[in-house]
Amino acid sequence: MVSVPASGTTTFTRSIEDAARAGRRVGTTLVGPAVLVVIAVNILPAFFGFYSSLRKIFFFGDEGFAGLDNFRALFADPVTWEAIGRSLIFTFGALALAVPLALLAALAVRELGARGRILLTILLVPWAMSPIVVALLWKWILLPSPGGLFASILATFGMPPANLLSNPTWAMPTVIAVAVWRTFAFAAIILTAGLGQIPKDLYKAASVDGLTAMERFSRITVPLLAPSILIVLSMLTISYFNEVQVIIGLTSGGPIRSTTTLAYQLYLTGFVELDQGRGNAIAVVMFLINLVLIVGYVQLLGNKKGGEA
Repeated sequence: MVSVPASGTTTFTRSIEDAARAGRRVGTTLVGPAVLVVIAVNILPAFFGFYSSLRKIFFFGDEGFAGLDNFRALFADPVTWEAIGRSLIFTFGALALAVPLALLAALAVRELGARGRILLTILLVPWAMSPIVVALLWKWILLPSPGGLFASILATFGMPPANLLSNPTWAMPTVIAVAVWRTFAFAAIILTAGLGQIPKDLYKAASVDGLTAMERFSRITVPLLAPSILIVLSMLTISYFNEVQVIIGLTSGGPIRSTTTLAYQLYLTGFVELDQGRGNAIAVVMFLINLVLIVGYVQLLGNKKGGEA
């Protein structure tokens, strides 16, 4: 039996600790600049926005501390509650369309193999376009005049043109559809990556056990895809709840405020009326609502995953 002197053990332990400290220094050096950028671009503006929401700032002039006056005025206005309701309708309506479409696209991409990547590239074109460009494109398509593509299609079947964007009933569904058309392919990328992590042997074993395609989807695909679905829900919720460019380009909040969401109200208050104090109060409220929704997703999918286990 060979014994190791205590001094040798101490020297070896110190060498490991020195190597670990050196590794941490290298990691800090590499990650440090990125952390500083995140702090400068995200964290500091967020704190400044919360600070500004407690002050009376109009036309870039700070008139002093206002406390919670901006929030009281905000919640005392019935328009705010209507805007919150429309924001939730817009967000969940878009999610109800985007997530199933993204999942279908991801399944198609996986089944098509190399051709599926071509399909995904085509679907990504709208997402790569500027939101305001997408809005203007669809505004031209939906023109009720003979120059509009949609009106021309209706005329081919002998139907009168429909002005969807000027109809209070159809304006919100139309804006939702355009937002989904622009963004669902991005969600499809994430779900495609998630599907690629599921072992194919599980599906083969399930087929041998006699499970149908729907049973394989509900018992294998959905539970194992839950982390990817959580990411998709979180990212799309933030995107849809904060969506303003598509609304500006299509309806400008109309008709009769039927598409005036909280994000559009923030745009009007902070950038048109130049009431930065109240505008930042709206931004804080939007942040809190986003946070509550995402925490709800985590709890829902986490419990489901635990139940499956």
